[in-house]
Amino acid sequence: MKKAKHYFELAAMMGHVIARHNLGWMEGEAGNHQRAKKHFINAARAGFKQSLNNVQSGYKCGFVTKDEYADTLRAYHERQNEMKSDAREEAAASGLFNRGIYAI
Repeated sequence: MKKAKHYFELAAMMGHVIARHNLGWMEGEAGNHQRAKKHFINAARAGFKQSLNNVQSGYKCGFVTKDEYADTLRAYHERQNEMKSDAREEAAASGLFNRGIYAI
């Protein structure tokens, strides 16, 4: 786990959003809730839905403030809008990424 955390940290520093999300889980499991919250907020702001769900859960439980949640939600939606394109929508509609090894 120590080695995995090290590599997740390296990947997160390079901008890998899922690694940032995984660090959030690892910190939460270790009881470092403030650090976990920061990782989830950063990953959600980068457009990662699962992290946004965790931030929302944190808000409902009182770990995340209303302002933090609102700012994160706003940044998430801005990021989603930045990533929209006709080519992406065509690819998603084709169903190619819903089959076989490309399933997400």
